[in-house]
Amino acid sequence: MSNASVTDMKHPVPDLHVREVEAKVTALSNALATLGRGTTLAELLKLIHFPGYTTPAEFAITIAVLDSMSGQVEALTRMQNQLVAATKLIVNAK
Repeated sequence: MSNASVTDMKHPVPDLHVREVEAKVTALSNALATLGRGTTLAELLKLIHFPGYTTPAEFAITIAVLDSMSGQVEALTRMQNQLVAATKLIVNAK
C-alpha cells in the first residue's frame, strides 16, 4: 500500500468523528437551551397557586423531583466542564 492510500484512509475517519461530535454537541446544546428557557417550570409556578395544591405527600414528591432535577443539572455542568478540560488536555498534548 502506498503512502498516499494510507493518508487518504486516515483523514476521512477523523473528519467523520468531528462531524459526529459536532452534531451531538449541537443537538445537546439546543436541547439544553430549550430546557433553559424555563417555560415548563414557569408553568409549574403558576399551577402551585391553584386551590387543592398540595397534600403533604404531593409536596414530598414535588420536592424530591425538584431536588433530583437540580442534582442532574449540577452533574451536567460538572460533566460539561470536565469534558472541555479533558479535550483541551488532549489537544494541547499533541
